Amino acid sequence: MTIGIIAPSGPICADELEPSLRYIERRGYKVRCGKSLYARYGFLAGTDTARADDFNAMFADPEVHAVFCARGGYGACRILDHIDWKLPKSHPKIFCGYSDITTLHLALQRHCHLITFHTPMITRFTDDWDGVSEENFWGLLESPSPYGGYDANTSPIRTLHGGKAIGRLIGGCLSLLAAAVGTAESPDFTDAIVLIEDVNEANYRVDRMLVQIQRAGVLEKAAGFVLGDVTGDRDQNPFDDISLEDIWKQRIASLGKPVIAGFPFGHVQNPASLPLGCLAELDADSGSLTILESAVA
Repeated sequence: MTIGIIAPSGPICADELEPSLRYIERRGYKVRCGKSLYARYGFLAGTDTARADDFNAMFADPEVHAVFCARGGYGACRILDHIDWKLPKSHPKIFCGYSDITTLHLALQRHCHLITFHTPMITRFTDDWDGVSEENFWGLLESPSPYGGYDANTSPIRTLHGGKAIGRLIGGCLSLLAAAVGTAESPDFTDAIVLIEDVNEANYRVDRMLVQIQRAGVLEKAAGFVLGDVTGDRDQNPFDDISLEDIWKQRIASLGKPVIAGFPFGHVQNPASLPLGCLAELDADSGSLTILESAVA
């Protein structure tokens, strides 16, 4: 089978990506690179039309079975109006990535009703990839059986509000979820289990984005929440004594839905891979998340 590689957001250099492409080939897959994969236009991997053309071409190509994103950064929102959404709807394929790719996950769910995959970028695909994260990724994509439960003992998962909930997974990077509110790709949290994480955001900005989503009438519609972390350069105000945990409790746990925090996905060292759009059960009392249906055929 063939995996297409595209860069729909920020640029990436060949030296950074080549070891990961060789890893994919050693696993037995063919690799097809987008024409704009190594292009650069300022902070973007080529022009908007070039990046959108790569996206469209991969979904139109009958020989490509999955589409992996090379990196995040910024720019996915700029190609939304250049994408032919009939292509992924009529030619559904595995689609993987995270961070800025949250924008495309939302769009593929909203316009095409596809299951997509919140996964590490392929630059993580190296010989020293953590075994648990690696097995989770390939187990989710290569097996037609429901994935089942994630090991709650792999990270310090905390219960912020108890209870159980069943719903379809949605979410990703908080800043992109907030940016999509009011657009054609606005997230629909109705009866969903919402995944939230981010990077390089100070606590006050996390709070502002949650307030925006809440005031838009989106947040309280969720059935439950799985919170990750906000990593990287946090640019904290030295006088700010409102912790991230306080914000999670004030903005999310106060809604009275099941909530866990510290789930290892997104911008962490060895993130879990999650099938967005799949039915899942959240047991906040035990800190577990279980996928209830197949993500691939």
